[in-house]
Amino acid sequence: MVQTSELRAAKKFGPGYFIREQMKLRDWTQADLAEVMGFTVKHLNKILQDKQSLTLDMARVLGEVFNTSAQYWINIDTGYRLWLSQEKSKPEIEAEIKGLIYERMPVKDMLAKGWLKPFKSAAELQKQVLAFWGWKTLDFSILDTHYLPCLTRKSEAYNQFNASYAVTWYQKALNEAGNFPHLSYKKQKLEKLYDSLHTYTVKEKGINQYIKELSEAGVIFFVLQHLQKTYLDGAAFYSGKNPVIVYTGRYNRIDNFWFTVAHEIAHILNHLNEKTPFVLDDLKDGEINAMEAEANNLAAEKLKHTEIWNFLNPYLGYLTRSKVEECAAKYEIHPSVIIGKLAYEKKISYSNQSLFNDDVLQQIQKQYQVND
Repeated sequence: MVQTSELRAAKKFGPGYFIREQMKLRDWTQADLAEVMGFTVKHLNKILQDKQSLTLDMARVLGEVFNTSAQYWINIDTGYRLWLSQEKSKPEIEAEIKGLIYERMPVKDMLAKGWLKPFKSAAELQKQVLAFWGWKTLDFSILDTHYLPCLTRKSEAYNQFNASYAVTWYQKALNEAGNFPHLSYKKQKLEKLYDSLHTYTVKEKGINQYIKELSEAGVIFFVLQHLQKTYLDGAAFYSGKNPVIVYTGRYNRIDNFWFTVAHEIAHILNHLNEKTPFVLDDLKDGEINAMEAEANNLAAEKLKHTEIWNFLNPYLGYLTRSKVEECAAKYEIHPSVIIGKLAYEKKISYSNQSLFNDDVLQQIQKQYQVND
């Protein structure tokens, strides 16, 4: 029989867990709640991470915001602090570490891709995770304060919990970028290459030729498949002094490849800076801001979307393959780009996207692909 002195309280959740639940119900961000409560985001983040005990004043504010009593929040915090003060058994510590990591990183998918090695204990997993992020201690609040505010889209990929999956993918891309050889970055060469992008879409082996030209302009390009629940098409960021374009191949089509590359070049030339150190792009789903709209418009311009529309608009009621090919020849643009544009505008069925579209990942040279 277990002695009373050996009994331990069941695991408790701190106020941060219940506050996040309330935020989720209201679709509030940390910035939203911080403004409502009159706190700084940094101060609120400490509360959400249960790193700071609640004062009576804090509990009163929470009660006013969420229509509860102050005592409700005091009781939660007190129960959590009492539980936390107890000595934890090894299995509990293991479960806590694994739970924290699994919540913020798609561990199973990373194991399947070889991004993490099989582990026998939470300590082994934690050691790999720390090396992956370049951290000394396991502190995922770093993601909330330094990475998540940089995300530009609101979509399923970027809800409160899955946002860190997208940032995990970005960290892997950042780690891999340093492994690719690179020349010094030449912005003017990239601008010139951007203006002629459409001509490469119709060249034999034009995809690899364009990637080679990007490399000569000092732009690192590679393929890295997306992680589960991230729905990413590509990304743009800097590795040292070199801009980087990453393509996921989520939509493994020629039109998607060229639009993604055109979109990411727009970010490199116009948007990346200290305030926006990286951009992770889901080019199909979710709301977009002014920066994303500008990148879309620039990509459309380089891929002759206006010219395509003006040429084919009179024929949309009875569009033929030969008319698409005529448009492609006139504007030096791959027919798949035309089909993709019309399908996106819902002028033709998405089923037509199989026309003129080959497997892009099969065309991209292996030297530009990160093997899973």
